[in-house]
Amino acid sequence: MKPDRDVLRTATPPEPGVQPFVSPYAIGIIVVVCAVLYFAKDVFLPLTLGMLFAFILTPVVNFLRRRGLHEILAVALTVTAATALVASFFVIVITQLGIIGSNLPQYQGNVLGKIDSLLAAGNDNRIINQLQMLFENISSRIGTLSSDAGTGAPRVEVVEQTNPLDWLTGVILPALRPVVMFGIVVVIVTFALFEREALRDRLVQLIGGANILASSQLLAEAGARVSTYLLALVIVNVIYAVPIWLGLWLIGVPNALFFGIVTLVARFLPYVGSFISAFLPILMAFAVSPDWSMVLWTVGLFLVVEFVTSNAIEPYFYGSRTGISPLAVIISALFWTWLWGPLGLFLATPLTVCLVVMGYHVPGLRLFSIVLGSRPVLEEPARLYDRLLAGRAFAATEQVAAAAGKHSLPEYYNRTLIPALMLAEADHQAGLLSELQISRIAHVTLGLMQDLEAMADDAEPAKGEDDADADGGGGLDRILALPQPVVVLGARSRLDEVAALLVGQQLMAQEVNTIVLPSMHGITERLRDAAPGALVIASLGGVPQQVLALQVRQLRRWFPNAQVMVVTWPGRTGPDDDALTASGVGHIRLGTEAPGTV
Repeated sequence: MKPDRDVLRTATPPEPGVQPFVSPYAIGIIVVVCAVLYFAKDVFLPLTLGMLFAFILTPVVNFLRRRGLHEILAVALTVTAATALVASFFVIVITQLGIIGSNLPQYQGNVLGKIDSLLAAGNDNRIINQLQMLFENISSRIGTLSSDAGTGAPRVEVVEQTNPLDWLTGVILPALRPVVMFGIVVVIVTFALFEREALRDRLVQLIGGANILASSQLLAEAGARVSTYLLALVIVNVIYAVPIWLGLWLIGVPNALFFGIVTLVARFLPYVGSFISAFLPILMAFAVSPDWSMVLWTVGLFLVVEFVTSNAIEPYFYGSRTGISPLAVIISALFWTWLWGPLGLFLATPLTVCLVVMGYHVPGLRLFSIVLGSRPVLEEPARLYDRLLAGRAFAATEQVAAAAGKHSLPEYYNRTLIPALMLAEADHQAGLLSELQISRIAHVTLGLMQDLEAMADDAEPAKGEDDADADGGGGLDRILALPQPVVVLGARSRLDEVAALLVGQQLMAQEVNTIVLPSMHGITERLRDAAPGALVIASLGGVPQQVLALQVRQLRRWFPNAQVMVVTWPGRTGPDDDALTASGVGHIRLGTEAPGTV
């Protein structure tokens, strides 16, 4: 694995002259756009709703076109059917609410009985006593007014004079506003469906210019993610609403089918939809039932269905299909609700999905994919380096434990642990890390290696083709073929010592007679008397080539009969210059298919 320095070195300070990722200019543009969307929401809200519904209805129009209908007829039929469906729903809701409101007075005895039971049960509670006194005061006041009316006492009425303009601005226009917005949305949907191909061409030109392929991929991915999300949302809402309808019918709550339909539609609003859909049935059960059994059964029904849906059904259907993180879903819901109200809550997830997809394809908008996307921002080596750099041993151990079951031990070493140490070594050579930080990273890494070794002893995963490549593609086999005992030592730094211990751990796992030394300074007379068959120098690339060549010559002088090998990993310049070439030292790169010999 060859780590990408531009991608992985995200935990280090930016180099001089490099512009920050989020510039003040970009932040200013975002603030201006948010202000425009807020103050001009009367324009952008119906426009966004219209474009979303046009996107939803486009497959229906295309289906009718394939069946031979004319363009005008297909669009007109689709828009008319959708408008009639939405209008019918609102008419049914208003009608049913009127019927429920007219029937509630006959249940006032049940309501008052439950209130009395609550007040009687709370005689020892100060708050309930205060509520009881307030209820009694209101009842006595109503009784006084009724008695005054019965005795014929004179009544004084204050009639407020209202001019037609106040009536128009205070009553008529607010009542007509939803109707006007609905009409605007219908008009936008109609014209967007007529010009759907032209709109796509304009979006392609606007997003990518001459790069038609990138623009087409962007639109395709955004459309696929939004379509998948909407389809999954419909399926989840149906699965949620059907048990509610059947459960309310079995419990005996009136208008169970109506409440089921309201539940189906209300859950299109994230988070608050479930509470809205549960309020009316619970209120109806409270009014209808003479005791508390129906209320408790209704509350229990919603709790059980919500628990099962949130923990089993939604994760299965949603998963990572939207491409946005769970935290980003909550943040986007809060932001768009603040910006555009309840309709903004409905549009929150589709709009955020589009922003994240644009961030993946448009470099100038990458901020959205990093902040809101569900893909990992850092590669595994960079994430591990960040944990090691912060001294977060527990977080690093969690990451190691998550990867231990997926890969073999050598694969994890060569693909994740060693590249992370190479990042630290590069920053150390650049003067960005102190010796104390390097020592802390080495200490935490040694603890991780012990954890990994214990995990490998408990259950070594099956080794596949990818694992064989990660083992070094023959690199480790060449070390195994060396005469024993094999002495492994670090080139110079503390991190080189960790790398040497890592190589030694793998050799010991293969039952090779191995001795691991910290560095050249750890060589003793006892080791010289042991007559090692091979010496392996582990280098993460921080040692200059001339220094490494000098170390090799010293080892050859001390152990003239031993083979000397230098082990490196991809991603750093290996010992392939003239200094080592002249010495004829064997060179092994772990983690590659074909190690070279210098």
